Amino acid sequence: MPVILSAVIIVFVAVEMLILPWFATAFLHEEPMVAGAWMGLAVKSDGGAVASGAITDSMIRAKVFSETGVQYEEGWMLMTATTTKVFIDIFIGVWAFILAIIWCMYNLNQNDGGCSTNTKVSASQIWDRFPKFVIGFALTFLVLLLWGLNDASIIKTAKVGIDEANGFRTILFALCFFSIGLITNVRKLWDAGMGRIVAVYTVCLFAFILWVGLFISWVFYHGILPPTIN
Repeated sequence: MPVILSAVIIVFVAVEMLILPWFATAFLHEEPMVAGAWMGLAVKSDGGAVASGAITDSMIRAKVFSETGVQYEEGWMLMTATTTKVFIDIFIGVWAFILAIIWCMYNLNQNDGGCSTNTKVSASQIWDRFPKFVIGFALTFLVLLLWGLNDASIIKTAKVGIDEANGFRTILFALCFFSIGLITNVRKLWDAGMGRIVAVYTVCLFAFILWVGLFISWVFYHGILPPTIN
């Protein structure tokens, strides 16, 4: 089941990457930061959200410039999408940690990986279940923040490094989806029950996931515009 669900999400991510940036450009070009945050909330994979943010960034900047002559600085919508997705990941990680503790304390599913009848949660159990990617996010943020505060000159160098890394990110992301497409046996997944999951996920996505994400993005970013290039 996890494999089938992952395959469904990847398929929907590919579709969202084609549709949502166009939709955001057509209807949210006057609220570019809302559009960027929406990509981070609506597109389910990290790579897909970042890629959608980059596409939306380019399309909205081009549309606004052609219609009004206003030129936004590059990367602000992409940064908004990325930041939103990172905070979602941290939020999920924290709740996964809390639920893992509850799982152990109340001895849930003892016959299939649950803890012993002892309600005391050991440090090893916490460490085994703790989502360790949260540590990576936190350490990276703190190191870069402290480094930048102590030496402002590295900011320019960091931006150059980011620009160089973006090229590799784009290539590797394209190779990732291409490889997934090559190895995915859709017929086998469909026989295993993929059709029902697709139907349920489609209803959930178009019934409330997209629109709740859009509403939250509007609440937090309505009226905020990227800096312009004079």
